Amino acid sequence: MTPTFPLVATAVNFQLPVRRLWKPAQELLLTPSGTWYMRTLPTGEYYEWHLQFAGLTWEETQALITFHTDMMGAYHCFRFCDPLRNLLAWSEDQTQSVWATSSNLIVSLFPSPTADVMQGAQIVNQSNTEGLISQSVGCAPTFPYSIATTVRSSRGGAIGLLIGSQRRDFTLGTTWQTMTFSAVPGGTIDQVTFTLALPAGGECELAGVQADFGAVIPEYKRSEERQGLFTKARFKHDELIVSCTEAGLFSAVVTVIASAEE
Repeated sequence: MTPTFPLVATAVNFQLPVRRLWKPAQELLLTPSGTWYMRTLPTGEYYEWHLQFAGLTWEETQALITFHTDMMGAYHCFRFCDPLRNLLAWSEDQTQSVWATSSNLIVSLFPSPTADVMQGAQIVNQSNTEGLISQSVGCAPTFPYSIATTVRSSRGGAIGLLIGSQRRDFTLGTTWQTMTFSAVPGGTIDQVTFTLALPAGGECELAGVQADFGAVIPEYKRSEERQGLFTKARFKHDELIVSCTEAGLFSAVVTVIASAEE
């Protein structure tokens, strides 16, 4: 099982500000003679995250130090959930193949359902059994995760949100409502499946679906073909600097890198 970047800072895994940079596969160099030339970098294109932690307890700080030591600094790879990206791919298009859909569900798309959402999805269950639409992400099941969706239904009824086998059901209304659920999925399978469940005869309209690492739902992030998990991330530096800001509280700055071609 590939290790996962640890959950620290109480209920969230990162504290603001967070910066993500994209590094190109080539750089332009100027020689002493004044000639410009393009050099291909051995790393290829990659992302670089600058993470700043503040107000950490000693237990949280120790978890970060232990993880950095176990990874031998920049030597070993680990799984990393991008805090600035939706864990789910195609957050506004449940017709894509990354979504597993029960045969009894009819999914159709429509434009601009709400502000900041470009495309919505209508889901209709035409059978007398519950229908499921789900997406699996290769995350460790031992951490808390969150799922959220903005949804309405002209028929009312209910919708279930699942993280692994953990579930919460919500009552639907005719106006847009944001439903959120957080849980530790648990289990022995080294992945996490996020699921929407629609009862027999149910109908709803979705305005985006969001999944995140941690128990706090941030603002909605639209996604297309890429999930928000990087499976071969590394620390950029061998050293880890931790500061004591006040009695019993600590801060740290960490840089994580991962190939953009994963």
